Order: sequence, then C-alpha cells, then structure tokens
Amino acid sequence: MTAVHLALNEPCPSLQSITTVGVKASERHEFWEAGATSLFGALALEELSAEPFDAKFSYTFIGDLVFCRLSASSAHRVSRTGAVAARDERPFLKAVIQTHGCSVISQDGHSTALRAGEWTVYDAGRPYSVVLSAGGEFSMLLVPRSKVVPRDLDLRGFVLRRFPADRGLGKLIWSLVGSTVDEMPKLQHRSSFDLATIVAQMARLALLDSVADEDLDGVAAKSGEALRERVKLYISGHLNDPDLSIDSLAAHARCSKRYLHMVFRSEKRSISDYILQLRLDRCRADLLDPKLAHRSVTEIAYSWGFNSSNHFSRCFKREYGISPRELRAGRSWPLAV
Repeated sequence: MTAVHLALNEPCPSLQSITTVGVKASERHEFWEAGATSLFGALALEELSAEPFDAKFSYTFIGDLVFCRLSASSAHRVSRTGAVAARDERPFLKAVIQTHGCSVISQDGHSTALRAGEWTVYDAGRPYSVVLSAGGEFSMLLVPRSKVVPRDLDLRGFVLRRFPADRGLGKLIWSLVGSTVDEMPKLQHRSSFDLATIVAQMARLALLDSVADEDLDGVAAKSGEALRERVKLYISGHLNDPDLSIDSLAAHARCSKRYLHMVFRSEKRSISDYILQLRLDRCRADLLDPKLAHRSVTEIAYSWGFNSSNHFSRCFKREYGISPRELRAGRSWPLAV
C-alpha cells in the first residue's frame, strides 16, 4: 500500500519521518529511493556528491492532501521517467517552496531554478526531475489537480512558473502549510477535515492571484473564478451557520445574487446544492468517527447547519443510499455508491 493511497483513504494525523541517520552509508541510496517512492511514486536517485548521501523528509496526511518537508546535506537529483509515469499516474500537483539553498525542477522540456522564498508547482503524474543543492530544504504540498487547477485554464500556464512567497496569498498559504505540519499532532480529526478543505482552496486562490500578477494570456478574465473560490472558502468556514444563504454570501462578496449564480454556473450545480453537499460530507465523516459516537445523529446534523433532522435524513439517504443511523450501525453501503 503506497503512502498516497493512505492519504486518500486513511487519514494519518501524526508526523512521520524518513532519514538516512543511522543507516549504513552503503545502504542509504536504496533506502532513500524506497522511502521516497512510497510517498511520491517510483523515483530514481542520482547522488551528485562524493560524500555519503544524507537527507531527511517529514510528512503527514490530511484527507487527500500530503504535507512534506525535505532537507538534504548532499546535493542530489531525483527523476521520474516517462515509462514510470505512464504506469503510475498520480492525480496530484506538487506545490514546492524553497526555504534554504536552491533547486532546479524540470518537466516537459522546461526548467526553473528556485531560490529561497520562491515557490512553484509541477505535475506529479508526468515525468520530472528535481535537483536539490547541498544544504537545500523545501516544503511541499501534494494536492489533487482537480482541487487546484480551474477547469477553464491550461495546466501549462501554472507549471514551473516562479512565484514569490513573501507577499499576498502566496505568503498566507505557505505560512499555513508550515503551521499545519508543526501543529498536526495537536489537531482533532474534525479540525483537520476542515483544514484540508481550506488549504486546498487557498492553494487554488494563491495560484490564481499569482498567475494574474504574471499577466498570462487569457487570465485577465478569471475574476469570476477568483470570486467563486473566495466564496467557497467562506462557505467552508461557515457551514455550521444555519443562516448561511445566497443572501448572506452575496452580502459578503459584495455582489448581486444574480452575479453570484452566474460565476457558479461552471460548477454544474447551484450554490445551495454545493453547500448541501459539503454539509452532508462533514456529517458523514462525523458519523464514521468513533470519537464522536457519544453524539446523536441530530446533534451532528445541527452542528453542520441543518435545522431539521427529517430533512437531513432524507437528503443523506438520497445522496448516499443509506440512512445516517444505518451508516452508524455498520450496515453495508449499496454497491452503486
């Protein structure tokens, strides 16, 4: 079972580490390749120093996001070949910020050199190589492509562009990523569930804002996309408010309800349906959480903004094909789900 599979299906709140400390020098190459492969998919390591290889990375999962810090005393290159990528496509983008030293990342015939305080993204499902300098360090966020890249923007407009991490949303997202890694052991399951949604949406917003600063062709028209993502971020933080509505969202966004409906048109569902889906997902997670077994179904529903237990149960069964109480009792899920 790969670590990415764990990230998708088995939330792991603790911070885990892979380090060459204590490993025989003759075994470090193979050890590092195996450890990196378990998290990032098959990679080949090339040592660029005559000194014994020395490196470390720490990582944790929140839902389908992976947070990682990597440092190395030894200069080295890791590569993911086309043949490997064809067999093992990872539906993730890697967002990387250089915190010390420098690195050179290459993909699809393009390369970018990152210095401390700069960040970029690349596609984990395609061939790439990363060269990290001796004493280099970076933080990394692996996030599903579908949660970051807008449907109407070409992914190539994002990959390997350098963005500053000392201002705007770029500064906020990387501060949040760093704090998340440090504080993860103290977070409760419910808090981490919300945090994963917020981090993914902030990463998406940071990219949109950064790309807008670069003035890419066709991106000037993305204002509606950015507004939609900001509204989604607000919704995630106010799901427990039973008064959350189109009216309150329009007031927060300082736009008309008509315009708000228009910018959500590409979602293929209404804003109300979007809010309902998020609330149902949160309730399902809480119902499956053994730590919340003492809370009634009605309490959980009300804690996520529902104001009628009957309405909640009807919506839940329509969405998942099983009632909330049946889910909690351990009844099997319908095959169609």
